[in-house]
Amino acid sequence: MALSGPQIRRLDDRLAERCRGLTPHQYLAFLKSPTGAADLEGLISAVVVNKTDLFRDEVQLNDFRDHVLAPLVARAGGRPLRLWSAGCSTGEEVATLLMLLAESGASPGSSVLGTDISEAALRRACSLSFTPEQLRRVPAGPRERYFMPKGSRLALVSALRERASFQVHNLMDAPYPRPPEEGGFDVVFCRNVLIYFTVESFHRTVAALADSLVPGGTLVLSSSEPLLQVPPTLSVVRTTSAFFHVRVGGPRSGEGTAAPRDSRSAWEVARPQDGASVGGTRGPAGSDAPAPSEDPRPSSGRADASSTPGGRSPEGPAEPGHTLASAAAFTEADLLFACVLDGASSGASDAAAERDLRRCLSLDPDHAAARYLLGLLLEQCRRPLDAAVEYRRALVSLEEGRSRPVPFFLNPSRLRVACAHAAGRLEPLGGTR
Repeated sequence: MALSGPQIRRLDDRLAERCRGLTPHQYLAFLKSPTGAADLEGLISAVVVNKTDLFRDEVQLNDFRDHVLAPLVARAGGRPLRLWSAGCSTGEEVATLLMLLAESGASPGSSVLGTDISEAALRRACSLSFTPEQLRRVPAGPRERYFMPKGSRLALVSALRERASFQVHNLMDAPYPRPPEEGGFDVVFCRNVLIYFTVESFHRTVAALADSLVPGGTLVLSSSEPLLQVPPTLSVVRTTSAFFHVRVGGPRSGEGTAAPRDSRSAWEVARPQDGASVGGTRGPAGSDAPAPSEDPRPSSGRADASSTPGGRSPEGPAEPGHTLASAAAFTEADLLFACVLDGASSGASDAAAERDLRRCLSLDPDHAAARYLLGLLLEQCRRPLDAAVEYRRALVSLEEGRSRPVPFFLNPSRLRVACAHAAGRLEPLGGTR
């Protein structure tokens, strides 16, 4: 984990209380012993984040249900599905996935494994009971069908609860969990976990999670965890409002079903409609999008503003105070941003990605998603001071309400949380200039 300043201070306070005069090496040996298990759990609790809700990020879950789960159920032909919630915290995501399986008509033998590093969190998760506040996002129908009162809480019905299992697992430890049957998981959820990892741990964990999937299985990360380096075992699938990562060697999400509402990338949605290839290089989704290392602007030198990725028309009033010229600049900025995301799966260089992101920000300085992505890239390139500056600037744009929503990426509230944590994560390294 890449600990923020507050996390380090909490950990230091716990260590000062518990070391009891032992040297660091002596206390480490104690933590590794059976008698030190309780102390170790207390230290873990000081740094882990357990804030979550049922049906968190409904936009992403809706696309998961329509474009990943429904086709998966159809292809399974009655075969039980195996899902894994990695970093399940106190069980909210496990309950969410159990309900989605039931609503999709998946085999009753389907199951969800929940794992977490925190034994305290898992003890709470095992009951699969929640406060009314935690269920506030659950639609009325499923809430009435799948929950029953249990004291002051609401518990998942036993028919679903018995399909869940839990175990302690640290994502830094191998081997990773496997279903009882041969093969891997059909779907792995690991959301809002990797943002707390170091860059090296982030990429190592993604590769290990990919290896835990069956061919054609889907890895679901949060919208605040875009992959700037997609491992060769995964391909990126875009849907209307989200992106998913599919293990190569099997059918892609949505294959064999009705076409999704609009699965094109932001570039494909916004590029000129005259059929001309803008960059002459085929993009990763099979479109005529330019390679991310090329200038994605049409030959006229200005972006086509007739159809923007956010669905805004330059003549419309959706962006009060914005001129036609600024609408065109916003369109071009979004195209560059989309090309950087697409380039992650096609081997674009870090230098090309940085160049395109800086060009994007020259067109729209308050493009907070692009600035956050630039921060991730700079951090990945071991430039933490520069990364912290970009995270802080993105956070200011969000807090002052200047940043526009961007298709396929973070909603503003999640982006604000991600930027704040990223900046705090670099604080111990002096990255707050």
